[in-house]
Amino acid sequence: MASTRGVRNQIFATGVMNLINLSHGAALGWVSPYLPILMSPDQDLLSTGPVTVEQGSWIGSILCLGALFGAFVYGYLVEKFGIKRTLQALVIPHSAFWIITYLATSVHQLYLARFLAGLSGGGIIVVFPLFIADISDKKIRGILGSFLALTSNSGFLLMYVIGDVLSYHTVALTMLALPLLFTVLMCFVPDTPQTCLKKGRTAEAERSFMFYRGIRTQAEKTSALRQEFDNMEKFIEHNSGQNSRVTLADFKSREAKLGIFIGVFLMFINQFCGIFAILTYAATIFAGVGSILSPNTSAIIMGTIQIVGTLSSFVFVDLAGRKVLLIISTFGTGLGLFVLAVFNWLTVNMSTHWIQDYSWFPIVSLSATVYLFSIGLCSIPFFVLPELLPLKICNAGNTLSMVSITIFAFISLKIFPIMVEVINIYGVLGLYAGISFAGVAVITFIVPETKGKNLISPQSV
Repeated sequence: MASTRGVRNQIFATGVMNLINLSHGAALGWVSPYLPILMSPDQDLLSTGPVTVEQGSWIGSILCLGALFGAFVYGYLVEKFGIKRTLQALVIPHSAFWIITYLATSVHQLYLARFLAGLSGGGIIVVFPLFIADISDKKIRGILGSFLALTSNSGFLLMYVIGDVLSYHTVALTMLALPLLFTVLMCFVPDTPQTCLKKGRTAEAERSFMFYRGIRTQAEKTSALRQEFDNMEKFIEHNSGQNSRVTLADFKSREAKLGIFIGVFLMFINQFCGIFAILTYAATIFAGVGSILSPNTSAIIMGTIQIVGTLSSFVFVDLAGRKVLLIISTFGTGLGLFVLAVFNWLTVNMSTHWIQDYSWFPIVSLSATVYLFSIGLCSIPFFVLPELLPLKICNAGNTLSMVSITIFAFISLKIFPIMVEVINIYGVLGLYAGISFAGVAVITFIVPETKGKNLISPQSV
């Protein structure tokens, strides 16, 4: 177990790393306040004219194609250059998103900007779980893993708030401050001990290990900590001495196949429960379901509830365990969406005079649903995979899983506005609810509990 100082160092490194994720979350949420402005007949931002529904669906979804490409690119970079340098490289496409958004005069330039935002997002979801798995003590690994969802959700909320008060051009310039701060603070974050050992930098690996375990001098090293570092070093040497190239044969074991299936399935449920699409098009959704509040105000309230849910997961994830939280979260998400679908169907198809007395219901229902999503299904799929896969294929399997979520996210965001036009909001919400309920059954019978699993055990070396 890391000392109190070590825990602080792990939290510091995780917090610095997540600055770029906070800015990426804002990029994801950017569609909600600004797409309605771009689609307005009165807009004078783009020389190509008001954005159409079809173009809007591309603005919302092309980010996921960038993430698909980014997952491969950054999966390669992390093997080639290590985790820290790969994290630092995230700044380039992400900053380009805000700059191009500021300068854009056509919808095609916005397509490019959104693609670049997705490129950095693909890197985030590939590299961050590996970073957390490398540096964190197993007793707080779940909490640190939940930071990924917390900061992404905080970025959504940040954009909902500033998008309600700042102009289109001002927000793009303002958001450049976060990648700049990230670049400066990353200079004070050591690379992971595992990366240093893989690159043959043993002395640097030991200094990094001491930083993340809160050890200032060699005299403070206990025999248990020396054994932990020795196990890590032997494990890296063992894998380097073998054929370290990942082959198809490495994916044929039952553990590997089950881990990959669970990883991909959890990403499918994460996206096709519909919450990500609802958050992306939040203002439009609230305008359609009859909220008593303005669309942007409703989105801000929902974003705040999402933060509360993610903070709650910090308490529950290492207390109740991953599996229990996934079941509760997925079932609650499905139930909330089903109830909201019924309400919207009544609003559309029944006499509306009595509905006016319940105009508060959409914001309360959807906020509760987002809370339940945030306590488990929002974050656990992103850090549970390194706890499931054999260590040799952890990076490759993690990349495959993250590639799958970018594909699912693209499909979800691309078809969402079109589905709303074809089967109405209640039809879309009902479909998402059904998928969530099916997910509960699979999680119950297939997904194992991984709380407290030691990622590098003496038996591994």
